[in-house]
Amino acid sequence: MYNYMFGLSIMKSFTPYFRKHVLTTLNSHDMLFINTFFISSIVFAFFLYKLLFDKSKPLIETFKNYRSLSLTQLVALFVMGFLAVGSSIFIYEFDKNYNTPLINSMFMRASSTISLILVGVFLFEEKYSWKQIAGIFLTIFGILLLSQN
Repeated sequence: MYNYMFGLSIMKSFTPYFRKHVLTTLNSHDMLFINTFFISSIVFAFFLYKLLFDKSKPLIETFKNYRSLSLTQLVALFVMGFLAVGSSIFIYEFDKNYNTPLINSMFMRASSTISLILVGVFLFEEKYSWKQIAGIFLTIFGILLLSQN
């Protein structure tokens, strides 16, 4: 299983450079629209595949699950969608007009890791060892060193 995760991580690491390449021609909002169109097309094709070829009919159960969502869960889904669109526009702007894709990607990964840790500590009361905390600070320091021109 880890070999699949490693392979997907390597393939996904090309994304900032693909994005930078496409942004030489498109504006960031155009990139958002066409990227969303392609994602929607792939999701729709997957939906059709599940509908037509999956004999266990998981879509019926899926729609039942959708109907059982609470209001707070729907709001959480809306916030996740809003954050996905907002962060995409933000990343596209930075890749087009500011730092290199490497620096932007490293900053986004480090900041998401730090925010994940903060959410874990304050909301879910997770405990971290001193080695893990030292690693977090070294990560922040490394990002600061790399982002200096």
